[in-house]
Amino acid sequence: MSISAPPCDHAASTGPVVLRALRHGESTSNVAWAESLAGGTATVPSDDMEISLTDLGRRQAAAVGRWLSALDQPPDMVWCSPYLRAEQTWSLARRELVAAGREAPCERVDARLRDRHRGLLHHLPPAVVEERFPGEAAREGREGMLGYRPPDGESFMDVAARLRSAWQDIRGDAAHQRVLIVAHDAVVLLLRQILEGLSDDEILAITAAGLAGNGSVTTWERQEKRFRLASYDFRGHLRL
Repeated sequence: MSISAPPCDHAASTGPVVLRALRHGESTSNVAWAESLAGGTATVPSDDMEISLTDLGRRQAAAVGRWLSALDQPPDMVWCSPYLRAEQTWSLARRELVAAGREAPCERVDARLRDRHRGLLHHLPPAVVEERFPGEAAREGREGMLGYRPPDGESFMDVAARLRSAWQDIRGDAAHQRVLIVAHDAVVLLLRQILEGLSDDEILAITAAGLAGNGSVTTWERQEKRFRLASYDFRGHLRL
């Protein structure tokens, strides 16, 4: 599945003044992970890019679209992760937006917005990791949650590095003022660190309190030269 991006005819302006980050709707891997932690045996596709939405996830995505269509000024630019669950989320949201008579925004799929790659530990619950890769839990404890890089995978710091590159392009786009990023919980978390200048300890505290939920929206607004958090993990539109 791919997003078709029509030519952009927006004139240069002030650049982004509102940034929203949408976590994709519930996916089959989200359900399988919850089941595995509860002792189940659910499996997910080995290719993380091909994990799709559940029926609930599709309803969440449509609810996001209806919420966006009710805004006085919906997004005029969307940056989307290349993962199927993110592209499906935006496609369903966009359908609702257009059905409400609102103009479809410009779109771009960007690989830098992909989810964190956990390498050989891909979608393995803690008990299985301990069995197949003894010592990795201890190594994560030594290196810390943010710095730990699984075998053949990425650390959260690696994700932050590619997000900083993407953010420079997003912020430098003078033609669009209301930007929506459709991606993953790790992306939302680390965007908070990048935009708000949060310390590692502050990021760990946010993680401990709970990451952004499926279909939730986090919003930042530009004030002078900085973007300040307006709302985190907003789910008011998800009354399904």
